[in-house]
Amino acid sequence: MMKKIALLLLLALAISCTRIEPANPRPIPNIDVGVPQPLPDKPRYEPPPTSPTSTQTTVKHEIEATRADFLPSEITVQKGNYVSLRVTAIDIPQRFTMPSFGIDEPLPVGEDVDIEFLADREGTFLFYSEGNKGLEGKLIVK
Repeated sequence: MMKKIALLLLLALAISCTRIEPANPRPIPNIDVGVPQPLPDKPRYEPPPTSPTSTQTTVKHEIEATRADFLPSEITVQKGNYVSLRVTAIDIPQRFTMPSFGIDEPLPVGEDVDIEFLADREGTFLFYSEGNKGLEGKLIVK
């Protein structure tokens, strides 16, 4: 009986040590690595300037944000004006938000916050306080 077990183990060992080759080995693919292409020319779009140029007029306004209102609640500027707002929260901390111009600034009580942007399109744009529902004003660009 021991001879049969030894013979079976020897046979199993011999079978497990044989190597099986695939019928059609796959070749390594050729990858064409060429010279990188140059970057395209500078885009034609020029973003609007972030600071006033010599031909732009800077318009300055001071706004007080109270618990009840923005003072003034309506501001009118000309298209192309560079607008400089100094906003102050008088009695409670707030936020000054004007999504049309990408503005969202915290307003700590008693601190002046300077906000500057280019009025580059005509229309009426709302500004409001995110933390004080109903507190809003208008920027009119003609």
